[in-house]
Amino acid sequence: MHVDDLRRIQREAATANLYGLVASCRGRFVEAADLLEWRSAAIERLREAGVVESIDLWPLYGAYTVLSERYIAEFFSPQESLFFDPTEMQDAKWSSYFHHHLVPQLLRNHNVVRNVLRAVRLLPCNDPQAAATALTQCFTELNLPQTAPMWAPEAIRDC
Repeated sequence: MHVDDLRRIQREAATANLYGLVASCRGRFVEAADLLEWRSAAIERLREAGVVESIDLWPLYGAYTVLSERYIAEFFSPQESLFFDPTEMQDAKWSSYFHHHLVPQLLRNHNVVRNVLRAVRLLPCNDPQAAATALTQCFTELNLPQTAPMWAPEAIRDC
């Protein structure tokens, strides 16, 4: 696979991937609010987001592009496609990495969760664009989780 093909695949999957990230952030925030028994109009609006009204994901595309390009720089190898193995296709690896390695790490960062929700206007915010810009900056400096080979001991793979 050529790097441009992977970029195209990443762009085509952006909406689904970003919606998944927003849904995960929303779930984490609502769970925290439930734990604290915090009730407010903002929390109720957050619970209904994506059901009653659509979510504008556009503010997150810049930050998503940063993650996509960093993934390519750190993990993409055009030589991997020399020996065809459907489970090792670059697009499948990107999707798995995004959902199973990257999103769980992002959800551990409280500022990322809040800024994702602020950028898409699910949480009250004076400047949603500043929240999106903060995400882009955060993703530029973020240590991407490394993936361990499948033969690695479980303790290493689960990190």
